[in-house]
Amino acid sequence: MKSSLKEKALLSEYSDSLKRNLRSNINILVSFIAAAFAIYHIIALGIKATSALELRLIHLMAGFVLVPILYAPSKKLKGDTPSLLDWILSILGIAITIYVFSQGDDFVLRAGVNPTTLDLVFGGISIILILEMVRRLVGWPLVILTVFLIVYAKCAIYFPGILCAKSYSFTRIISQAFSIDGIYGIPIGASATYVLLFILFGAILNATGAGKFYTDLAYAVAGRYRGGPAKVALLASALFGTISGSGIANVVATGTFTIPLMKSAGFAPHFAAAVEAVASTGGQIMPPIMGAGAFLMSEMISRPYPEIAISAIIPALLYFGAAYLMIDFEAGKRKLLGLPTSQLPQVKEVLKKRGHLLIPIAVLLYELLIPKTTAIRAALFSIYTVIIISFLKKETRFPSIMSFIEALANGTKGCLEVIATCACAGIVVAMISLTGVGIKLSSFVMSLAGGSLLAALILVAIVVIILSMGLPTTACYLISAAVMAPALTQIGFSPLQAHFFIFYYACISGITPPVALVAYPAAAIAKTNPFKVAFEAAKLGISGFIVPFMFMYNPALLLVGKPAFVLWACVSAIIGILSLSISLSGWFQGKIKIWARIAFLIAGVCLIIPEIDTDLIGLTLFGGSLIGHRLKGER
Repeated sequence: MKSSLKEKALLSEYSDSLKRNLRSNINILVSFIAAAFAIYHIIALGIKATSALELRLIHLMAGFVLVPILYAPSKKLKGDTPSLLDWILSILGIAITIYVFSQGDDFVLRAGVNPTTLDLVFGGISIILILEMVRRLVGWPLVILTVFLIVYAKCAIYFPGILCAKSYSFTRIISQAFSIDGIYGIPIGASATYVLLFILFGAILNATGAGKFYTDLAYAVAGRYRGGPAKVALLASALFGTISGSGIANVVATGTFTIPLMKSAGFAPHFAAAVEAVASTGGQIMPPIMGAGAFLMSEMISRPYPEIAISAIIPALLYFGAAYLMIDFEAGKRKLLGLPTSQLPQVKEVLKKRGHLLIPIAVLLYELLIPKTTAIRAALFSIYTVIIISFLKKETRFPSIMSFIEALANGTKGCLEVIATCACAGIVVAMISLTGVGIKLSSFVMSLAGGSLLAALILVAIVVIILSMGLPTTACYLISAAVMAPALTQIGFSPLQAHFFIFYYACISGITPPVALVAYPAAAIAKTNPFKVAFEAAKLGISGFIVPFMFMYNPALLLVGKPAFVLWACVSAIIGILSLSISLSGWFQGKIKIWARIAFLIAGVCLIIPEIDTDLIGLTLFGGSLIGHRLKGER
């Protein structure tokens, strides 16, 4: 009996060992495949140009091949080796790519107009594969929305009211989706060019130790000040956000260090997690490298990405400035001091050890701002720079060729969610265009607004927030922009304003209750309630909800207009954000009395409204409240 049990244990151990070896071998294979895709993109975009369709085909194939192998069909199977079905899905993705590639220009000309039987077969399989990719990567909401729109296109004639429209055959629906106006359209095109290159740049830079360098630099600069650990979290996440563009990735990368430190310094767990969530979310709106949506915006409004990044500077500074003030006031309220100098790294030492890692960022900024080159060229030059300068110091050098391959592979893997959501968003946009439902919904929202600009903006913000509850930022922005941006441009806003407004609300969905996706990993690290984190983050990041309204009424905040108007807009906005932060925190060099909090709130609102009269009223009220608080407040 004992012998039998021993044999079973040995067999089980041997089986587990085989599985581990198989998984390890598969991981190595996947790393080489993912690295090959990354190298292809570098060659296709920087060395030997290829057609747009070919680039998009290979880009989407990366998702088709890698997602089934890397991501299990359910959480229960997470960590298991890929099943036969997973390998079949990957092979089908390759088959689709080969088929479309073999058809060439003929496919482009007949797609959506006169499809062949094989077009419909491969088109149907493509839709199913994309929906399965999305389900595995980001969950059911986007899948449900896409399926609903496909069903709507087929059965629109049976829908009530304004939703009643012409119905289409499955032939037309599949052909429309499986075309350069659908799956292979603008979203996947932006992902194949800008997004992958910048994610790849971030992955290679991070592999050299940039993440630790930015965190150490933040500690050296801000750690000694009041509430230092929280300010470090804000600064480190903003810096890390410039190379990741993902709120959740930011939290996982920097929150592991900053949240425990904030807790040990005296901040409440939910406040510490909220600071990290707000800072990490802001990484998507922080130039020079913003979230994927910013690159899509560049394509959709036909504006060079450098212009998009430049326009984002003031709103991003207002967002992080408000968060900084809220942290400072909270630290003052709790009488929290900074860290002792002995516990902090020295700026000189940090820069001496890894300061050369700032060179790639400098190259990126130079390329974008001085010669104003394309974002693709700037990203490529930055990638080349990272690889070259990594050899300057032992600390940043790649220890082996395999570590470099892993960095390339991580770039492709980091883009898989964007690939899936962009391909799926292409189907959604195709259905919206085919049925005209976007125009109907847009008209409905405008009719509800009754001609009021403010009401229209509030309704659009609500629509984007509702969509963002189940969709990742990229998909939320794309779908919202397709439906709502035309409505905003029709009532007089520029395309830049309209798309930035939608982009901002898509980004801050990460801290918008009740579904605040960035708050969850932060709460898990802090070991606290995610709902408390979400509501505290919304309070800390209040400027993210207000700033979009500010630049809609005053485009000078997007650096549009004469320098004098831009300067005045920035000054009034900064004082307005300061006034609102004082009101919300209830502290400024002492506890703020209730009358002063109300006065500061009114002053902030007046300064946000872009009129000279309201600015003067706001400044007067702000100054009077400040003097009154200094004379009568509890200091």
